[in-house]
Amino acid sequence: MRNFLNKLHHSAWFYNLLIMIFVAVLLPFVADKFDWSDINLVFWLCFVLNGGFALYFGAQIRKHGLRFYWIFVQPLLFGVVTTWYFDWVDTEYGYYLAGLYLVLTIFTFWSDTRSDPDEDLLPIDGGYEDL
Repeated sequence: MRNFLNKLHHSAWFYNLLIMIFVAVLLPFVADKFDWSDINLVFWLCFVLNGGFALYFGAQIRKHGLRFYWIFVQPLLFGVVTTWYFDWVDTEYGYYLAGLYLVLTIFTFWSDTRSDPDEDLLPIDGGYEDL
């Protein structure tokens, strides 16, 4: 058990998952309990923090080589837990925000190709004529 926890602690997605739970679940809970205004909740918490984390998380998925389905984790967590199940964020814009997080994560996942291992290879078309 200790070896499993040590591997889990040093894995690429562990801290990102903790930050995601904090940003997508715990902060909306706190905002609901302290009765934040809708403008503060939507702008600061949903657009700035969750949107910024979606941009960061898409880049981290690509950097650490995690599977493609990790792109759907934050929008599903926000949409299902925060909006649908607990209703901490109004359903009028909660699902649209989850869609926005999906688009932002996909955007950063596909945008940065500098770290791809096949980026520096020669093209085959006309590249190997004298073999």
